[in-house]
Amino acid sequence: MVPLFIGLGAACTINFPYDVQDEIDNVHIVMQITPDDADVLLNGRLIGSAYEFSTPRSALRLASRHNELIFKKKGYEEETADLRSYSSPNITLKIELQAEEPHASGVIIPRPPTISGGTLTPGTAKAAEAKTEPLPPQPAEKPAAGPERPLTTIILTVTPAETAIYIDGKFWGLSPETGKIENLRLHPGKYVFEAFKPGCSAFKKEVVVPKGEQFHLTIAMQK
Repeated sequence: MVPLFIGLGAACTINFPYDVQDEIDNVHIVMQITPDDADVLLNGRLIGSAYEFSTPRSALRLASRHNELIFKKKGYEEETADLRSYSSPNITLKIELQAEEPHASGVIIPRPPTISGGTLTPGTAKAAEAKTEPLPPQPAEKPAAGPERPLTTIILTVTPAETAIYIDGKFWGLSPETGKIENLRLHPGKYVFEAFKPGCSAFKKEVVVPKGEQFHLTIAMQK
């Protein structure tokens, strides 16, 4: 009976969709990132947007602290969080990305005339102005981008719990105990949803997300 018990236990082992480290401590990471639509990279691989992991119920669950998270968004400086620097298995990351300082690429900005001893020497400003090279012509303005498509909230119900979810081939997360996910937002369009769970048949389906406030999708894994 003992070998049979071991075999059944192995069949129920959760298969995490990432590299499992030697130290298993089931880390939960809640991400409170500003702006909340910043990209989240796990060990260099994109796994979603920060808002998708912003609550305890939707926290990113990892098998070990031996991982690195990077937060990136266009127009902001990226931030890195090394999870090995945290001792608690329940981690809340509160990070505000800093906006990149604007600069005019290739444009030479003349320096102001030197002020010596707090007094501007008569004629200095005029001389400096005469030596200043003319600024290059400004580039033509780019046409205004079209209106951004509104996001649709996906009410996703997945059973059983701990099912690995992928969207367009990218890991999104594991389904919670309740099976209900309410923090997924996508632009209207076509997406391929995949789900994997040991002991169950793989799920794959192309889904058309319509325009609207909410869209309901149910994934019931079959043994």
